[in-house]
Amino acid sequence: LRILAQCTADNSPDLSGKKEITGSSFLSEMIGCGLIKYVDLMKERQWTDPDIVEDLGILHKLLHQNYKEMSTWDVYLAEVQSGSLEWGILHTEKFFKENASKFEGPDGDFSVVKYLVALTTNNDEEVQAIACYDLGEFVRHYPNGRAIAKSLGAKDIVMRLVDHSNEEVQRHALTAISKMMVQNWAAVQ
Repeated sequence: LRILAQCTADNSPDLSGKKEITGSSFLSEMIGCGLIKYVDLMKERQWTDPDIVEDLGILHKLLHQNYKEMSTWDVYLAEVQSGSLEWGILHTEKFFKENASKFEGPDGDFSVVKYLVALTTNNDEEVQAIACYDLGEFVRHYPNGRAIAKSLGAKDIVMRLVDHSNEEVQRHALTAISKMMVQNWAAVQ
């Protein structure tokens, strides 16, 4: 992981048009997967191998430096793209109020919403619940979010989760469906 975090792309032009991969792109993925928490925990342990201690120290430093440079939206995007959703400050009403317009994406294709729709079929029930919550908050805070979510198939997929065996998934799916169907969610609360 340390080597991936420190790698650099050579300066020769890539004629294939592929995206240049550097350590910062790996660091973003690592942060999105929640690796900071695990590196912090591992760094606290007493290791006898000095190479492990050195690698953890460097990786810890690089992850925390890169995390400070990333906006909350960047961290959220990396988390969604990695498919490893975890409850936290990125899955709150405040976050969605502040970042609703960013869900369009640079190409206006709502790729983040598409990722969330796909994550509702994930094998991890916590990921399913968080994806439902996020879809509901997107619908609630993005202008015309209801129509966009419906056009991307979110309503039909989330509707199937209302009968899920896990109560948390059920609750978040039901809340998301309610947000997709109600015109003025604030009036309901």
